[in-house]
Parts: sequence; structure tokens; C-alpha cells
Amino acid sequence: MGRRRLKTRKAISQDLGPILEIMAIGSTADHTDFIIHSVEAGKCLAALVSNKVAGFGILGTSLFFNREFIELLVVHPEYRRRGIATALIRKMEAICPTKKLFTSTNESNIPAQKTYEANGFVRSGYIENLDEGDPEIIYFKRLAGTGMGGKK
Repeated sequence: MGRRRLKTRKAISQDLGPILEIMAIGSTADHTDFIIHSVEAGKCLAALVSNKVAGFGILGTSLFFNREFIELLVVHPEYRRRGIATALIRKMEAICPTKKLFTSTNESNIPAQKTYEANGFVRSGYIENLDEGDPEIIYFKRLAGTGMGGKK
């Protein structure tokens, strides 16, 4: 990151504006309510470069067979390929209460696939018919320990 200082922490209400702006850049889906709820629930992490929100990630258990799942991981285009996604993944691994962590991405999203694979995730299957003609690839990583004492 050079002279720019990278820090990850739980997102706070003041991060909502920048997080929603980042989300709007790369997605046509409206995740506003989900992101607001995740920030309020303390499940959203923010990555800051020189105190500016450069990306965010949401770790939750609600969507995938009651397993820990990286539900969203988004980095502002200006900050991509600088280790921000990796920093967010490492932070989520550190706080993950279980020994298994899952995530997913579309088959068309090659940069996300490369990011997950570079961080030790392996393909664990796929789901057809979520996005027409673009299967969702499921990724899995077994964690060495647990961040908050959980088992699973």
C-alpha cells in the first residue's frame, strides 16, 4: 500500500454513505437495507486507506445453511489490486466463530475467483439458475482456529 495506511475495523454509521456509494458503482442490485442492517448489527467491516473507506465486507450466518458466509466483499475500483480484499478476508477469518468459512461468486466474476483462490478458498460446488446463464460458484475454506470460540 506504500505510504497509504490500510486499516480494517467494524463499519460505523458514518461509513454508510461511502459504503453505499461503493456498492452503487458495481451493482445494479439494491442491497441498501441489507447493508444498513449489517452495519447496525456489527456484521460489516470497513477497509480504510488514509481514513477513507476503500472497501467493505459482510460476514454472516443467515443465508447459507447456518454456516458462516462472506455475504458481500466489495472494493472501490480505484483501490483494487492493492490487498484490500485480502485484508478484509483475513479480518473476517480472524473473527469467524467457526472452523468453516464459505463464500460465493458468479462464474463470470474472474477477479473474485482469483481473490478467493489466492486466499486459500477452494471450489465446493455451484448453484445454477440464480443469475440466468451465470452459475454461482461456492467457495470453502477450513480455518485453523476459531475467532470467537465457536465450533461447527
